[in-house]
Amino acid sequence: MVHNSQRSPTVRNNSSSKSSGLSCPFGAPPIAIFAVGLLVSQLIIFNIGAIYFQGDNYYDSANTNHISRQDGRQRELPQRIEDIKPADGTFNGYPIWFRKDQKDNIETFSHCVGENYQEETSWQKKSCEFSNLFCFDTATKDYVVFDLDKNEGMYDHAENQPFIDISQSFLKKSQSKVNSVSLGGINLKWSDGINRLKWFPEIRIVKPNESLSYYELSSDVVMVPFHSMNGGNPGHLVWDDFLPIYTLLSMYQLKNKSMELLMMRYVLKDEDRGLWASCDWTDEKKEACEQMFKKFLPLMLGSERAHDKLVTTEEFDFQLVGDNDTNNSNRISSPNQSTLVCAKHGLAGIGALTDHGTSKLHGWEDKDYQTTQNHGRGGMLYEFRNFMLKNMGIPIEYSHKPPFRIIFSENSSNINRRNFDFTKQKELVQQSFDPSYVSVESYVFSEMSVAKQLEVASQASIFITSCGGGAVSSMFMPKGSTVIFYYLEDGGVIDGRSSGKPARLDWDLFNNMAYLKVHWLPAGTMQTDADTKALLFLIQHELDSIIRERSYDHFFN
Repeated sequence: MVHNSQRSPTVRNNSSSKSSGLSCPFGAPPIAIFAVGLLVSQLIIFNIGAIYFQGDNYYDSANTNHISRQDGRQRELPQRIEDIKPADGTFNGYPIWFRKDQKDNIETFSHCVGENYQEETSWQKKSCEFSNLFCFDTATKDYVVFDLDKNEGMYDHAENQPFIDISQSFLKKSQSKVNSVSLGGINLKWSDGINRLKWFPEIRIVKPNESLSYYELSSDVVMVPFHSMNGGNPGHLVWDDFLPIYTLLSMYQLKNKSMELLMMRYVLKDEDRGLWASCDWTDEKKEACEQMFKKFLPLMLGSERAHDKLVTTEEFDFQLVGDNDTNNSNRISSPNQSTLVCAKHGLAGIGALTDHGTSKLHGWEDKDYQTTQNHGRGGMLYEFRNFMLKNMGIPIEYSHKPPFRIIFSENSSNINRRNFDFTKQKELVQQSFDPSYVSVESYVFSEMSVAKQLEVASQASIFITSCGGGAVSSMFMPKGSTVIFYYLEDGGVIDGRSSGKPARLDWDLFNNMAYLKVHWLPAGTMQTDADTKALLFLIQHELDSIIRERSYDHFFN
């Protein structure tokens, strides 16, 4: 603007001045015409040179612009079948649309990570994302992926060349080896039974011009098959099932895309009975799992999406429009329709993603403390906490302020030696702190709804509990809070026998939750005067820390 305003008077002055020298039929001196001609010729030469030297970049840019305009036109059109057609039925409550005799793009794309080149155990470490077509066959009650016939040549070559690794982008590592993953978390107590978790979807070959009919889920649905290690225990459920599934979403950048989770608990098919302590071990364990999933499933799916119970690969709900018997599940309405229900996204492989990994337990044995599974995972654990709170509609941020809430979690374990009522500790804390400074509260969290548990924990400044699965509520505390665990200093177990060593259960997880301050106190001496005084001193120290961080000094002046 400034540059143009400076030029304008000059132009006006030249046009108003009388010309001297030769006249011109256009009213401008010949020297001006020559100058204009020279300028135009230079511009033409410059543009030709620029185009010449740009070479391929020029045409790439032109093509890119063309593609962008084309994409813009495409985005104006409805791209999802769910936007233009009513659903033909539902699968586990999610709408589905029938796609008949599809011939284009009948292929499953895969991206598998975690290969460590250990022939016998690499499957335990791996995770896979499946895209475009990841299907559940309601007849075989298992998952299906589709591979192109032309890939057989690559598999043959990999079979004969062992130093080739194509596992990240192909469904198979070679002609004889699939990209197996672990369906669920691994319990070392299963010993040889661990291999029952080794799994990969059935691979079906698609030949040229072959068509496929199937029911399609909405494009924002992610199907996740998983084996529950011990879903009847809230700690195992959240940290060995939910956490690794969330980790999968995070690994493949799906957690921030408003995706809908379609989780199906996988029932192992190789034997009549499930693995020890898993949901299919006994009828009692199955019932306990169903109750626990019913209570905690909203953490992953949200309170609106969660159903009465988590579906399994054996018990699912497949309903088509026009079905007369709406109470009958596990069926299709016509033999002429497909048995396949397919999603655009699928995830599997959670063995190495649990809170304890594949090579240790939760803190029962000495060797459990020799390796760390969750170091550096603190940020993601905090995001996992926030993910679950958001699903429940509970604020993720909380500003600590007096009276600071000190929460005692009573009777949080079904093991007598770890089942504390904290009577003495509660009385001492109440006697030692002013009510305007501290609010002492006590709850039996197992008797509360999940929403209430999260509401209380998300506003606590200090949380005192026994370690173990019942302490799961403490992970929902706000940033800067303190957790105090009482543990059995002689509760260790090896091969089912007492070792007399400490059992700081879930130490690896909590000691790496960088948004919390975690302390461990021995239960054996918790009633002594020395230990109760130590508890009071620790509480005061943690509250002082909050005050310094939050600048509450004015409250006490």
